[in-house]
Amino acid sequence: MRRTLVTCVVAGTLTLAAGCGEPAGDAGGAGNRTPSGRVSAPSEAPRTGGDNAVTQVTATVTKGKVHTASGRVKVKRGATVRITITSDAADEFHLHGYDRELELAPGRPGTLELTADTPGVFEAELHHSGARVFELQVG
Repeated sequence: MRRTLVTCVVAGTLTLAAGCGEPAGDAGGAGNRTPSGRVSAPSEAPRTGGDNAVTQVTATVTKGKVHTASGRVKVKRGATVRITITSDAADEFHLHGYDRELELAPGRPGTLELTADTPGVFEAELHHSGARVFELQVG
């Protein structure tokens, strides 16, 4: 019985961590959706201060190397997170677990905003290059 329970817990955890699929709906996020359902650009001005504070995550990708302030970004559950990525090559950013994707055009910042309402640690990566951008820890 105990072995079965452990197996079920491990299987459930792996299923949640896998998270590669279609982008989630736009609830909690900002941006313009392309015909394929991906977010292409922000649609609102930045919010600052008070209860409307936004956790900003910025990354730059040059020749396949990722430059960020931190490899792991920690936020409280329910926080608003705005991710801005600039790449020197066309790519696709993907935040696992939230199944949010963002098409990146060379030299143009792409922005994705979401409400971090699912607890856990989620990998953010570029699909074409395979580069890991950061981990989002929601708790």
